[in-house]
Amino acid sequence: MNVSRNDLALIAVMRRYFEAKDGANALKGRLEAARKEAGDEIGRFYDPRMNALYAEDILAWHRLRKEMEELMSLAARWGGGGTIEDWHAADEPAAGTVHLLGIHALAD
Repeated sequence: MNVSRNDLALIAVMRRYFEAKDGANALKGRLEAARKEAGDEIGRFYDPRMNALYAEDILAWHRLRKEMEELMSLAARWGGGGTIEDWHAADEPAAGTVHLLGIHALAD
């Protein structure tokens, strides 16, 4: 069986996608359990400016979701016949930067 570098890149992209998805789901589960235990409204609890206790986890969840979107975009490019051979982890956003509801924010 012949496997191209582009196909190997897709395997790496999808492996990372499912790692990020597992991490995001686990984090979301812990956050949601904490929210319910605290009895907070969704909007208040998930606003990192209003919830200092969980702000780091909330921002981490947003980073993982953004990464998943970018990885799916690469997979779609591959599916359309495009090349993704040059993808590697260095293509991820700079550490500490998060896209939160379309707004660039810096994590402390």
